[in-house]
Amino acid sequence: MPKSETFLLRGQVIPGNSQTRIEAEVDLGSYVNLGIAKGTALRVHSVQVQICDSLGTVPTISASGGTGTTKGAFVNTAITTAQVPASFDAAEMPQLNQDYVMFTSSITGQNGNDDADQGILTHDLDIAPQHLSQGYLLAVDTLYMYAIADDAWSEAVYVNFCLECSIEKITQSTAVSLSLSQT
Repeated sequence: MPKSETFLLRGQVIPGNSQTRIEAEVDLGSYVNLGIAKGTALRVHSVQVQICDSLGTVPTISASGGTGTTKGAFVNTAITTAQVPASFDAAEMPQLNQDYVMFTSSITGQNGNDDADQGILTHDLDIAPQHLSQGYLLAVDTLYMYAIADDAWSEAVYVNFCLECSIEKITQSTAVSLSLSQT
């Protein structure tokens, strides 16, 4: 995918360890212009996600509860081009079948120790712009970042996003692409 003059946009969501979805916004108003003469859109080439504690290190999972048992933990994340509907439950996350979803990922972990420990973590990008042949083109004023974490983490979990982006002129073909891909 050709990239010219890319830049980074960053954001952070700190989900409480309560299985409740938390939202943060990234203002795109200075990058996206839907004017008729000189319209511009934002192309997101890649998204990176970091799950860490307040010090930037791997978060710890609560003690397993005894020999032979394990404690599991999760964090789910998403970036969307629209807010989730008001009908969503507080524990519900955006899913890939919704056309406003740009990115989703999940982190799961297991701690088999009798004390709080990082355990074994796995990370999965369900979809990200780098998985698409041309990245993700968008022309919205705001991106919405979501995260949810369960109560098995023994400390606050921080979700940091870094998006590699470029600006491009809106042409007839990009306008068609935008209308087909997002709400």
